[in-house]
Amino acid sequence: MGPKILICVSADQATVGLWKGRKLTGCRSFANDERGWNAFNNFLSAARGVTAYVMADTVDEDYRFETLPHAKGKDRNEMVARKLKQLYRGTSYYSYSLQSREADKRKDDRYLFAAFTSPELLSPWLKAINSQNLPVAGVYSLPMVSVTLIGHLKVKHPNLLLVTKGCAGVRQTFFKNLKFRISRLTPLRDTVESADQYYADEVSNTRMYLDALTITHVDDTLQVVILDQDDSLGGLPAAISRGRPNMQCTLLTKADVVSRFGIAPAELEASADALHLHLLGEGTPAHNFAPPQVTQGFQRNVGRRRIYAAAAGILLLALIWSGVNVLNTMRTRDDIAAMRRQTQEYQTLYQQVTAQFPETPTTTDNLRHTVEIADQLRQSVRTPEPMLAVVSRALDASPQIQLLRIEWKYGGQAESGASQAGQDPAGAPVQTAMLRAEVSPFNGDYKGAMAEINAFATRLAGDPKVGRVQAIKLPFNASSDSGMTGSTNTPGGAGGAGFEFAVSFKPGA
Repeated sequence: MGPKILICVSADQATVGLWKGRKLTGCRSFANDERGWNAFNNFLSAARGVTAYVMADTVDEDYRFETLPHAKGKDRNEMVARKLKQLYRGTSYYSYSLQSREADKRKDDRYLFAAFTSPELLSPWLKAINSQNLPVAGVYSLPMVSVTLIGHLKVKHPNLLLVTKGCAGVRQTFFKNLKFRISRLTPLRDTVESADQYYADEVSNTRMYLDALTITHVDDTLQVVILDQDDSLGGLPAAISRGRPNMQCTLLTKADVVSRFGIAPAELEASADALHLHLLGEGTPAHNFAPPQVTQGFQRNVGRRRIYAAAAGILLLALIWSGVNVLNTMRTRDDIAAMRRQTQEYQTLYQQVTAQFPETPTTTDNLRHTVEIADQLRQSVRTPEPMLAVVSRALDASPQIQLLRIEWKYGGQAESGASQAGQDPAGAPVQTAMLRAEVSPFNGDYKGAMAEINAFATRLAGDPKVGRVQAIKLPFNASSDSGMTGSTNTPGGAGGAGFEFAVSFKPGA
């Protein structure tokens, strides 16, 4: 977090401090006159580019609680904008916040509206800030800054009244259930005989005001916490409690403030506004009263910082990406060098090993071609086992068929009609076999013998490896143009029941 210029403006003066390293330093005051404005302008000339945070401690402030119908998004913004214009026509320094939601059937929203009713108090100081081109983060009210005191004090009383003393006077800020409700500023009175009694009466008036608004009940206990920054309000707790049993007081001395908030004693001695300037430096309140034209320089700086941050992020990613690429490149180069060394080692080892081999009768290429040709021959070799297996299966199913002779051949070419989808094309080498067999026993029944022969041919042709079964010779010629010879009385017929088949395997089988 960068440095900040913290400014507390009141009716008589402006207190300025520098927030740096989470510490408030250099508190000084400027009178609210022409001479003080010029001195303030000269002071700001040495703070080029530092963001200013302005806080006002004035009686010209207004706080209102309004209940509006529940709405969201654009409708809520338009409704709240109309309400702000209606409430604060004479000022552009206003703000609002959503406090809670009602528990009734309508469940309306409860808002806090706040404004500075006399913005002329801020004009000379903002004019000096603008003349030095310093960005203004916002304009805040001192009571809204006092809200952060609850977290430091760790007080959880439902009716809490904080009493603080600043350059403008004694400020009373009331919190109902730890939420801001009202605030009153009582100007300092040095001419009265008893300042403690005067301020005690003001606290009593605040209590009666709260009872009149039914914010508190007469019998409720009011917890009063007094922050005495300069040890000038030591008699105030006794004056408040005198005759008021339902008001309990707690006094925090200057030493207590220093120990709890970490403010340097020198800063508390320099200005009575040092405590609230310290709180403003720790964190900005939710209510920012500044109109857009006051904070436009700060918004530009915020946008510029975001662009710079995005650019820095992109640059960082680019650097990381470049670093990764450089690292990968170096690793790749190392791997290539290692592979080259390994390749050289393998080549050297290969040469050493091959130097011990006997000389070959021919070249390496010839040896490789020889091995390839041998593999091709080995793959093209065919034996008659598949053909014999097919014939054996057919013979097993035909017990009356007796095989007399078989001739097997591998070569030749398949007929074009034997080429089928998924098989070798026509012209491929095929296996063929010539079967010579007979029907035995044969008693001259040629019709029965032909039935056995046809069944045997069907069994052969039914094998998936067989492409074609062709009858070369049958027991008799059934053609109409052939003659018949022999005697029907001769047992076994004249020529027996011998036949010959040509069996061709499918290409590639």
